[in-house]
Amino acid sequence: MDIRKKSQPHLWLLTGTVEGHVFAKYLLEEGWKLTVSVVSERASIPYEKLNLEKILIGALNGEEEVRSIILNARNNQNGFHCVIDLTHPFATKITQTISKVCKNLNQPFIRYERSIDNIANAFLINNFSDLSKYDLKGKSILLALGVRHLNEAILSLNDLGTYIYARVLANPESIKKTLSSSILRTNFAVLNPSVSSDGVIEKALIRKWNIDGVICRQSGGKNEILWHQICINMGIDLWLLKRPYDLQDAFPIDNFEKLTKRLKYISMGKQN
Repeated sequence: MDIRKKSQPHLWLLTGTVEGHVFAKYLLEEGWKLTVSVVSERASIPYEKLNLEKILIGALNGEEEVRSIILNARNNQNGFHCVIDLTHPFATKITQTISKVCKNLNQPFIRYERSIDNIANAFLINNFSDLSKYDLKGKSILLALGVRHLNEAILSLNDLGTYIYARVLANPESIKKTLSSSILRTNFAVLNPSVSSDGVIEKALIRKWNIDGVICRQSGGKNEILWHQICINMGIDLWLLKRPYDLQDAFPIDNFEKLTKRLKYISMGKQN
């Protein structure tokens, strides 16, 4: 669907994944006007050279702020043709908020969901208490979860008698929360997910700490795939914290082709 010869409809793209920049470039190339929301100044850097209408930086503070942005666009910019949610699969609160406001305002909404990869080599857990089903006493376990789940995971693993280590993302919030947790200062490393295809840094940490298993989230994308590969290659266990259930009525898509098709349907006055 090439719309460049028409009056350019406006999309609001909320992103918190690496796919966001790729989606933004694709949509701009297709002729859409684009407003992008990111959670931090650092997250905004990849978008600075794109020809965006606007970039909104910072976490959205509840339904009223989402409603205000949508209504302001209607009053001043002919509104958003569609709101597209590319936030992280585990960022369920913001997705629920956006979905609810869009439904109330009769605003077309699309949720992007990464496809769920093959977990043949991993153990799927619904919550950290499920780890009690495994004999982890005396085992060295590496957490690659993000700090939101860190304290809960530590509490469960302490009860099981494990040695706990963590990979912590290199941003102030993550470091601060890790330092305030009970994990030993010598037992965590501050870095961002490896850009290498084989996870050189992650493998080095596993060897250094003699890791027996890794726990990460079933978030999809390159990071999860990397941990699958590392754990298979190094012969260690992998546990995945199960992804939250999809929202009802969110009509999730997982690739560019489906996105284009959905936007076309919305242009024709349809929603699915």
